[in-house]
Amino acid sequence: MKVVDPLSILREQIAKSSLRKLATEIGCSAAYLSDVMRGNRQPGPTVLKYLGLRKIVTKQVQYVKERS
Repeated sequence: MKVVDPLSILREQIAKSSLRKLATEIGCSAAYLSDVMRGNRQPGPTVLKYLGLRKIVTKQVQYVKERS
């Protein structure tokens, strides 16, 4: 399983055409896609499906030394 950054893929796609054109191709609004690109929203299932990605949520375990 390879971890990828959906924003970098979206940036590449937008560089080839435009944000509005890509939003139409994906099936979402340009405003939504703009919010995703600015980090105000997470890419939803429609965007992820278009990119051929799926979201996996994991927990990171941290260990902290207690005070004595």
